[in-house]
Amino acid sequence: MTITCLRSLDRCTFWVSKGPQQAADGVRFTRNRRTTTRAAISSLALLLSAVGIFALVANVVAQRTREIGIRMALGSTIGKTMIQVGRTGVGASAMGLALGLILCVGVLPAMRSVLYGVGVYDAPTMLAVVLTLSAVTLVATTPILRVARIDPAKTLREE
Repeated sequence: MTITCLRSLDRCTFWVSKGPQQAADGVRFTRNRRTTTRAAISSLALLLSAVGIFALVANVVAQRTREIGIRMALGSTIGKTMIQVGRTGVGASAMGLALGLILCVGVLPAMRSVLYGVGVYDAPTMLAVVLTLSAVTLVATTPILRVARIDPAKTLREE
């Protein structure tokens, strides 16, 4: 049994004993709260990375509109141009993913105490992370669809 000291408003001290089930419930509540907090922070990090990749690709499309128009006027296909522009976002994401996995190998052994029910180098978890980040990258590179709407003649007349 755990004995906990409680104080009331009139400064009287009294003791309440908790049974093992109540103590375990408190530990589970704390663990669940920590897990929820970590999940919220990691979701926010995922959202920020998606917004960053989206902004990067959108900026590349905006800055290279004239070059894209010239390429398309000279006979480049929309598909080739989209792939060329999309490489910027996918390349940045791939570099970040590779660097993250390398750092993960070094940091995970130190995080053994916060991993519940998952091994340090759990292959399904690593695969899920890679697939999730790849899906986020594909969604975040949607600004390359603007390439298809670029009119080469209009682009060449501008400036």
